[in-house]
Parts: sequence; structure tokens; C-alpha cells
Amino acid sequence: MPRAGDGWGTSMPSSRLAFALADLGPAVPAADDLAFASASDQARLIAEGEVSASELTDLFLQRIARFDPAFGSYVEVVPERALEQARAADDRTASGEPLGPLHGVPVSIKDLNFLEGVRTTRGTRGFADHVARYTDANVARLIDAGAIALGKTNVSELGSIGHTDTELLGRCATPWDPERNAGGSSGGAGAALAAGLCALAHGSDGAGSIRIPASVNGVVGLKPSRDRISNAPMFGESAFGLSTSGALTRTVADAALALDIMAGYEPGDPGHAPPPSRPWSDEVGVDPGRLRIGVTRQTPFSPEGLHPSSDVALAKTVALLEDLGHHVEEVELPVSDALPDLLLTLWSAGIAAQPFDPTTYEPVNQWLEEVGRTRSAGQYAAAQFQLQLMARRLVVATRYLDVVLHPTLTSPSRPNGHFDGWQGKDIFDDQTAFVGLTPLANLTGQPAISLPVHHDAEVGPIGVQFVGRPWDEATLFRLGQQLEAASPWHAGHPPACI
Repeated sequence: MPRAGDGWGTSMPSSRLAFALADLGPAVPAADDLAFASASDQARLIAEGEVSASELTDLFLQRIARFDPAFGSYVEVVPERALEQARAADDRTASGEPLGPLHGVPVSIKDLNFLEGVRTTRGTRGFADHVARYTDANVARLIDAGAIALGKTNVSELGSIGHTDTELLGRCATPWDPERNAGGSSGGAGAALAAGLCALAHGSDGAGSIRIPASVNGVVGLKPSRDRISNAPMFGESAFGLSTSGALTRTVADAALALDIMAGYEPGDPGHAPPPSRPWSDEVGVDPGRLRIGVTRQTPFSPEGLHPSSDVALAKTVALLEDLGHHVEEVELPVSDALPDLLLTLWSAGIAAQPFDPTTYEPVNQWLEEVGRTRSAGQYAAAQFQLQLMARRLVVATRYLDVVLHPTLTSPSRPNGHFDGWQGKDIFDDQTAFVGLTPLANLTGQPAISLPVHHDAEVGPIGVQFVGRPWDEATLFRLGQQLEAASPWHAGHPPACI
């Protein structure tokens, strides 16, 4: 399989980089500082002529070649294509044409999504040689905003679990600890961003697949509201309305910018989220006021409860919120014991509907496919109906709160190789315990954001999750920026990547 580092130019970025990076901090060498700068800062430097898109793209390609063999975040890199697009971006900069908000900024694209002319495997051997004939609408919006696609990032097979390790694409490690998995299903996206191998990482989230790797890799991960970002042209309701595309970013400001770019209706979409009253980027830095925040430590599907690192991260966040003047109260969410099996009915139906030979699947998907085939259409319809009622109860029960806070995950990510030799059902049960309450926001369609508020000396980054009211990404951005300013999380970088 094609891997990073197979023969592109080796010229170093210009010495102009050092000058351009004067305000980005002296902690690491200049080129590394640029690689870890926010996407917004990179776009600004390009627009101001302090660095070129070609220099920036070359820097990231070199870093992929140097560092990624240890992490496996990329599964397809397109250096010639990226450099050609960078040169075209530099021509536009020189011409004085209007520039997009991500003009010349290198990004990664998740391998569940299509990028025309580039191999898209969805992590499964039955699709190993597929080359996309079109670009997904939400990916195209990033490209149209000026972003340069460096390649495709690693995923769990068909995006079904929060652990990225397949026979086709290999395992993906977090750069904070190469012995631990980068999470999933956007594991490659989280690892690439954390390692300074892209400026912004495209992802998707059906049960936490953006927020899980955001927590594990120490970055920001926003799951937007249902119907906020289109799944066109192939899908309407992806994963029966549970899944949406989005982005992993270094900063809350970048998360808002990415949503401004990716959001929007496409003809034929089954739903259309109400547009914001103003750009989400305008919410960043706005005082959120005194918020009423509910916090829960519930772990109904995790027999061992919260890992100490998750508990510490939650306690640290509560203390910070109270210091900032917010009202925080304990809440008990109405979560039914039947929820995991009902979600399993939908999840397994999605795997059973795939047009691939199930004998080629990873063990967990072989088991899910079998479950999907044995449960009836009536069981599926009943599960969907019951889940909709549960979602309504959850939203009603928390509507007096501005946001709900809980750990993104019940524990750190599993070690690489953790599931070797496991049976499919055992893997799925373990992952159900691992993700905890994270799928609830997919069920209700509410926006949710994972913020990397804590770093554990032993297991690395630990995120917490804020769930907003329906359609209310604005409050998440206001609160998230306030927390980022009070406790900056993007100053440190994985030691193995500098």
C-alpha cells in the first residue's frame, strides 16, 4: 500500500520562515513552530506574503516522510498533486485575487470520504483498490476555500469502532505515546494533526469518531449538529442520521472556521439545520456570560467506571468553570439500559448493508454483519422508534441547561495490539465501555465538542466533552474559547515530533 515518504522533493523551506514565525513562540525550531501553528495563522501568513503555500506544503510533506512511519496516520499521500495545487495557490496570491479563508493551507482528508482521483478504501479490503471518481461535497467545500489536500488518513474499517488498526491499513498510534492507539474512527486525522503533519484534519463522527481521537491526541474535535454539514452526493442520512462530517483542529477558532466553511445545504439533503445568525467565527472571543452547566459522571455501560485520568480531567474542568464564574451542578441523564442494544441494531444494519464480501472484514465487522442479517426489519424499525423517543427525553431533560459536561471517554485509548485474537462481540463490548456516553449527542443530533483540557503524565491527553443545546454551536465556541484562553492546551507538542 502507498505510504508517506516515497520520493518527493527534499528542498528545505526558505529562511523566510524564521522571520514569519517571530510571533509564534520560541519553544521549538522555526519550521516546527509553523507546522504546529493554527490553520488560521497559516492562512494569514500566506495572505501577507510571509510564507508561500509551496513552502508550507513542502514542509508538511517532509514532516510526513520523517515522522509518520512511526504513527501510521496517513494511508495515501499525494505529493505531486499537493505541490501543484500549492504553486497554483501562490500564483493566486501574487495576482491579488480574493483568497479563500484556507488559502494555501495543507489539510488531511479522512479515508471514509471521497477525494476525486485519489484512492479511497474505507479501511476495508473489499474496497482496497478503489479510486474516487468525485469529491464529497463537504470535502469540496474545504478545497474551494483554498485548502490543499495532502492525502488520506487512517480509519477503522468502515468507521465502525473507536480504535484504528486494520489488516489493510495497519494500526495508527498517537504521537504522544506510540504504544497507544490514536482512537477512531478518525484516528489518522487526530494523529496527523497532533504530530504536526497537517494544519486541519477532516473527520466524521457517528458515535464519537471525531471526539474520540480528539481526546486521545490532545486536539479540539467538534461534532456539528445533525444536518449542519451535507453528506452529498452519495449519502442522505449517514448511519441513519447518527453520523456527520466535521473537522479536528488545534484551536476553537479553527473549529469555528471549519464549520463556517463546511456547513451548508446541498440539493436533495433530507434535512437542513437552521443557519446561524452570523458566522461562527464571530462567536469566538464573545463573552459567554454566566452559564448553567450540568455535569455527569455516569458510566452506565462501563463496568469499571471512570478511569482516574478521566475523573481528574473532569474535576479539573469543573474547578476551572467555577473559577470563571459559571454555575455547575450535578445532573443524572435519563439513559436507558436498553440503549446499547438498540444502537447495535442500527449500527449492525449499516454494516450488513455494505456492498462488500463480509468474509474479508475485520472480526468486529464480521460479527456486526451477522447481527445485522439476523435482526429483522421490524426489529430495526422498532429500534429506530425507541431511540427517537430516548433522544426526545434526553433533550427535554436537559433543556434548562446551557451545556452538559461529561468525560469524552471513560478511559485512555487501548494499547496497540490490544484486540489481537479477540472475538468480534468482545471487541464491540469493550468499545461500548470505552466510549461511554459519547454517542448520546449523535442520537439527539446536538452539537458536541471535545476539548483537551488535561494531560496525564502516564497516559497523555485526556479530553472532556461539552454538549450544547440543539443547533447551538455558538455557545460551545464561546465557552470553548474562554477555556482555551484560561488554560492554553496547544502550547505543547509531542516530543517525538520536534
